[in-house]
Amino acid sequence: AYDPELLELLGLDAALLPEVAPTGAARIGTLTGPAAEALGLPAGIAVAAGTGDNMSAAVGLGLGGAGLLDHPALSLGTSGTVFAASRTRPASTALNGFAAADGTYLPLACTLNCTLAVDKVASLLGLDREDAEPGGEAVLLPYLDGERTPDLPTASGLLTGLRHDTTRRQLLGAAYEGAAVTVLRAMDELLAACGLDPRAPEVAARPLRLIGGGARGRMWVETVRRLSGRPLVVPESGELVALGAAALAASAAGGGDPVALATAWQKSGTDRQLPPLERDLETWERVSSVLVRASEPLLTGP
Repeated sequence: AYDPELLELLGLDAALLPEVAPTGAARIGTLTGPAAEALGLPAGIAVAAGTGDNMSAAVGLGLGGAGLLDHPALSLGTSGTVFAASRTRPASTALNGFAAADGTYLPLACTLNCTLAVDKVASLLGLDREDAEPGGEAVLLPYLDGERTPDLPTASGLLTGLRHDTTRRQLLGAAYEGAAVTVLRAMDELLAACGLDPRAPEVAARPLRLIGGGARGRMWVETVRRLSGRPLVVPESGELVALGAAALAASAAGGGDPVALATAWQKSGTDRQLPPLERDLETWERVSSVLVRASEPLLTGP
C-alpha cells in the first residue's frame, strides 16, 4: 500500500496513482493491445507483478510458499546479504522488512563489506584471495566503506591483535573472519526477529544456503562453516534470480506455486551438501568482542 503520510507530504492524491498489486498475486492482468503493439508482442500475454533480486533468488532457492520457511540464505557478494522467507512479520529496526514474492515476508539484513573488502585486503598483502589461513590472535574488521549492519556509517577498517609471528596469510584469514562474523551476527538478528532462538538446537540445525560469488570460493565456504557451525547447502544453479523470475512468470501464465515450480525444475541431488563443523567459538568471541567495542561510541554517545 502507499503510505498516506508520505503522500500528504508530497501533496499526491492516491487516486492518481496506479493500484498496488498484493504480494502473492502472480498474475495481475494481461498485456493490452497498445502495449503489445509497441513491444511487438501478442496481446493477452499474462502480466506478473514482478519483484526484486533477493525475493526472486528466494523463489529460486525454494524458500517460502509451499517450500522452506525460516531457513536462512546468505549471499556473499560485494556486500553480504542474509534473508529468510517467513510467515512472521519481523519487528526490528536492524532489518529491512521486505515482502516476499509469494505472499510471505522476506526479512533481510545487509552488510556493506564482504567479498570486495576481503579482496582489497588480499591485494594490499600481495596475496591471492584463496591464499589465507585462520587469523590466529589477529582480528581484522574490514569496514572499508563504513558499515550498515551494525550501523557504523563512518567506520573504517580496524586491525588489532598483531604478534611477531602473525603472518600475511593469517591477516587475510582475519579479514575473512571479520566479514563472516559480521554477516552471521546479522543472521542471528534476523532469526530472532522471526521469533526464533538462533542457538536453539532445532534452529541451528537448519541448513544455511550459501549463494553469491563468494560461495564459489573455498576460503569463504570454509570460514562460514567454521564460524556458523551449521550445515551448508551450496546450490548448483548460479542464476537463482533468473530461475526465480522464470518460475514467477510460469506461475502467472499457467498457475501453480512458483516456489514449487522452481524446486521441480532443479536437478535433484546436484547441490553441494556440507555437514556442520564444530563451531569455532574462540574466534567468534574474539571477533565479536572487538566488533562490540567498535560500536560502543555510537551506542553510548559523547
